[in-house]
Amino acid sequence: MENAVKTRFFGGGQSNLSSITDIGAGFKPFSTAGQRTVKLGFTLAEVLITLGIIGVVASMTLPSLIQKNKDKELISRVKKTYSVLNNALIAAQSGSGVVGDNSVIFNPQDDNFAVAKNLKKYFNGAKLCENRSQKGCSKFYYQVKYATLRLDANNTTTFYDDNAPRLVLADGAVITITNSRREGCTAVVTANKTDEYGRPIKNPDGTIQTKTWTSSGCAYLKFDANGPKKPNQYGRDVYGVTVLRNKIRPDGGTYGSNTLINILSGNEEFEYSDYQKDQKVDF
Repeated sequence: MENAVKTRFFGGGQSNLSSITDIGAGFKPFSTAGQRTVKLGFTLAEVLITLGIIGVVASMTLPSLIQKNKDKELISRVKKTYSVLNNALIAAQSGSGVVGDNSVIFNPQDDNFAVAKNLKKYFNGAKLCENRSQKGCSKFYYQVKYATLRLDANNTTTFYDDNAPRLVLADGAVITITNSRREGCTAVVTANKTDEYGRPIKNPDGTIQTKTWTSSGCAYLKFDANGPKKPNQYGRDVYGVTVLRNKIRPDGGTYGSNTLINILSGNEEFEYSDYQKDQKVDF
């Protein structure tokens, strides 16, 4: 009897177990037939393909995003430096006792250094560099690329460079000062005619053509919104400004006027040509 009971309970198999407990009814616990395989992750190949796609997308979009961020930073610095410069000139006028007349700041009897020395006190925390030989000033003298392609007589690209006094502002911006030394800021000027690349235009006999006009600039200023940091190009971080008797204005397309006008008007579009120094150009 004992054996019979054991046989019914343990030896009767799945049907006997189910009939007593209802456990296991409807499936076979020791069989894999009919079971589905559940996928719990990605294969290595799938992971590598996904990472590759992400990398391609990132390589296409990140440079553009980074450049846009740099451009926004430059635009902000350009606006600030232009405003600081304009306010300093107004303060200098007031300090000279004649508001609205820049000719009192840029006296024709004063050289560039004398003018820069006087203006320094209207820029909080500014450092004055007389020339590149002055101790600690050489790094603020560097070549600047023009906004448009400029060539010499041999069709080789050129950069701008000078040794005029500079004011280094507290935020790192650099302002270069050149006094026109004209009585009343006006003078009749004769200079060589040049083509769109800055090359002298010659007559059939080989002589250089000239032009004469009345110039009304009190001074010519150049400001680099982020100092010695790149890109050091007119129309990007560097801009030329002409000081007239009653205002200042952007100074010519070669010196970044198109971009500066854009920025000041809210357009915020850069206009410049990308080229390398000493690059031979064939026409």
